[in-house]
Amino acid sequence: MSEPSKKTGLIHENARTEEQKKLMAQIEQDGVCPFCAEHFKKYHPKPIIKETDSWFLTTNMSPYEGTTYHFLFVYKKAHVISPSEITPESRADLFDLINWTVEKYDIKGGSFFMRFGDHHYTGGSVEHLHTHLIVGDTDESSQDAIRVKLGWKVAS
Repeated sequence: MSEPSKKTGLIHENARTEEQKKLMAQIEQDGVCPFCAEHFKKYHPKPIIKETDSWFLTTNMSPYEGTTYHFLFVYKKAHVISPSEITPESRADLFDLINWTVEKYDIKGGSFFMRFGDHHYTGGSVEHLHTHLIVGDTDESSQDAIRVKLGWKVAS
């Protein structure tokens, strides 16, 4: 697997859709991080649902297959790749925003996860701190699970 671009923090091999791949090629050409606040709205085609001091809330441009909702919470104060780089206030702000989202969209159950650090370990495509909140259906409605890459198994 290739190294992430030093300018953009992108790992192209982890893109899941053709739309993502095309956009990543443009971002690479422009030489910027697409999740940094000054560039986010240019490269992310979905509207900002809510903005706080620390985070953008939006929907994923390429939601995981089978989701009812796939939200992204993107850290906007600086280019960071780890939760250890943000303040306790920004971490609290994230949880307040997640709670707001759960209430606003009447979410009965979901999953949230944050990829961080070296994305060769995580399967992420943008090395900039962000969190996902995904919501599917109940297991009574479908026997198919939503599949998310969160890393690779340890070799046996």
